[in-house]
Amino acid sequence: MSGVFDLVIDDPPFTVIDGQVLTDASDRGGSGKVGRTAWGRWAVQRILAVAGKPLTQPVLADLTGISQQAVSQALQLIPLVSHGRGGWSAPIESLDAWLSEYPGPKGTVTYWYGLDAISGQAATACELLEELELQSVISGDLAADEYSPWQVPSTALLYVPELVDFTPVGLSPADRLDATMQVVVPDDPTIIQVATHMSTGRRHPTADPAIVLWDLLNTSTGPAADEAAARLKAHIADGAFSD
Repeated sequence: MSGVFDLVIDDPPFTVIDGQVLTDASDRGGSGKVGRTAWGRWAVQRILAVAGKPLTQPVLADLTGISQQAVSQALQLIPLVSHGRGGWSAPIESLDAWLSEYPGPKGTVTYWYGLDAISGQAATACELLEELELQSVISGDLAADEYSPWQVPSTALLYVPELVDFTPVGLSPADRLDATMQVVVPDDPTIIQVATHMSTGRRHPTADPAIVLWDLLNTSTGPAADEAAARLKAHIADGAFSD
């Protein structure tokens, strides 16, 4: 007789809940040497493209969590950046360049299904994360709706620092196409770092607008995802996030 079991392994990431494999690490790519991936450079690029105002190297270092030396090296490689009296800046076209090059957060993905409204599922998941004293970052449809209301969220997307079992709060393991919530343990360390720095005091902040835009274009299953992405990008171009 075959039994049903739970299994969580960190390295390599592998999760089984009630006998069902949840993790999806098929898109991790690369040689496994994270240091060769340009997470810091891409973070500097997306921050400058969204900022709508000049930023200094110390500010960029604080936001991204990389050294000022690494910021300086990144600025030499980012297209369209310029230096002025107030610091470094980049036009909206730099965001297009970032979108075409950024490979996504990579990492490990689990998929979940719930019957509550999408916002309610995210809130329930965040309550569990609070109990576990884990931070998360909200992205995708819910974050886009917060930044620039447009579509009814179809799925929830959370970035978390480690694998979590959400069955105790009523969510069930699901296939990607049936999931109402997607949870990512990203290889890109700047996603949680930037969101945390931009939203001081919030344990579950919203991802920065560029990451939300990437998720809308690449992970959202909502019927209005493209329209929501266009609206968010227009807000960025208008300087909505310059404060």
